[in-house]
Amino acid sequence: MRHPFFTLLFALLTVGIGQRAYGQISFTNANDKLSNRPFVGFLSKAVVDVNGDGLDDIIRVNSKTNELSILYPSPQGDFSSTLISKLKVQAISTTVGDVNKDGRNDILTGGFYDGITVLYNQGNSFSSDTLKSPTVWMQAANLVDINNDGWLDYFACHDKGLNQIWKNDRTGKFSPVTNWIDMRSVPTSDNSGNYGSVWSDIDNDGDLDLYLAKCSMLAMGPANAGDPRRINQLFINHTYDRISNLTINNSAKFSLDPTGWFTEEAAAHNVKISGQSWTADFADIDNDGDQDLLVTNHELPTMLLENDGTGHFTDITTQSGITGVVDPLQGIMRDFDNDGYVDVVLSGDMVGQVWRNNGDKTFTLQTNALGTIKTTSFAVGDLNHDGFLDVYTSHYPRADAEDDLWLNQPNGNHYVGITLQGIQSNTNGVGAKIVVYRSDGVRLVREVRAGESYGITNSYTQLIGLGPSASINRIEVQWPSGQRSLLQQPVADQYMVITEPICSLSRCIPLQVTLVR
Repeated sequence: MRHPFFTLLFALLTVGIGQRAYGQISFTNANDKLSNRPFVGFLSKAVVDVNGDGLDDIIRVNSKTNELSILYPSPQGDFSSTLISKLKVQAISTTVGDVNKDGRNDILTGGFYDGITVLYNQGNSFSSDTLKSPTVWMQAANLVDINNDGWLDYFACHDKGLNQIWKNDRTGKFSPVTNWIDMRSVPTSDNSGNYGSVWSDIDNDGDLDLYLAKCSMLAMGPANAGDPRRINQLFINHTYDRISNLTINNSAKFSLDPTGWFTEEAAAHNVKISGQSWTADFADIDNDGDQDLLVTNHELPTMLLENDGTGHFTDITTQSGITGVVDPLQGIMRDFDNDGYVDVVLSGDMVGQVWRNNGDKTFTLQTNALGTIKTTSFAVGDLNHDGFLDVYTSHYPRADAEDDLWLNQPNGNHYVGITLQGIQSNTNGVGAKIVVYRSDGVRLVREVRAGESYGITNSYTQLIGLGPSASINRIEVQWPSGQRSLLQQPVADQYMVITEPICSLSRCIPLQVTLVR
């Protein structure tokens, strides 16, 4: 049920709808709702529901003390801080997800050769473990079910060597594997420079592919444009037949070996970019059902590339109008004005940028939408539960600039919020594809991910804007297990939890949908 505060807040914010133009995205600073101020956070952060109350929390790391804490929202709309752990070094990556399938989201962090800290959520406390070998100079990281056994594995970008994968043993414990994906595309290279990783079904064949953004400091300058330590990689997953009808009662010894599933094909798909890329993101910018690509670069302009539906990309950066991006550190695509088109938010050595999607593959900068000082990092979720995405930002290394909470201002557009509950698939539904069919025939496609951009995790709740019409024909969920969910003519402007069905040859558990409000 919605908390009374959020009911009141939603009513207040919707008074006078129409005063904000549909072609505008605007935020209001709400730092007065945060406790433990001033707080100067590091780059790594997350906006995820940790305590299971249906509301997104803020996981952040203090840049001075290395303390990891969580801001929990109260029914009154304020956030109270709880200290969780003091880390050995700064967490460059914070990834959040349910790794042991107990229904609670756990926290994994990594930094400069400190091992991977795993904080298991016990409900009222956290227990800690460390993956001590191999150690990496962590950059981005993801939780993703690489071998599709229903459990989240861990993928880490290594700045100074080959990336590392840890396999989930189906109890929430991890062990390193080296043969799942051959990332040594150039044998003469040390395979370093790995900064951003994103898993997406770029060729629409039902399985997750991997894109790596590479940015080695040892390969700077135009003279090194051909150095493999700065050339992005695309690993296509060729497991076309989905692995389905697995039962949740399989032996803990059961495992799938994905060796040979992935091949490096960046050149063939026109994404072999050598711009000293920091991060990348995939989303459907034109609602044609495929995942387009945003790449943040340091020695080339930040790029936007259009997917033709088969996984081949065309550079449309000039057409898009996105320009003036200075040394970016974060970049993702989300629909901030709920008009049905994903927008772009960027941060780095510049004032935080929000680019509104005009619906025709062009974008308009929303001037000073996230304030007037340089914003290095952010994470995104609906932090006041009003149906519009908010942004939590930090400005490290500025010691005089505290973190900011930016609440999105509603504009009258409609939405639907969807959280997945996996059963055969991983609990968070990572790797699932959600398709919302509006009554006018438009398809809105979203993918669920854990760990994005540069060391951040964004809300698992997929907040899908519907535009001025509230009419939905149906919602489909394509689960990693191969199962399908179908919800006919749901009501808009509500949050719902969709639980994965379990089907066998003889029976199928019916679709389960819980309406949050």
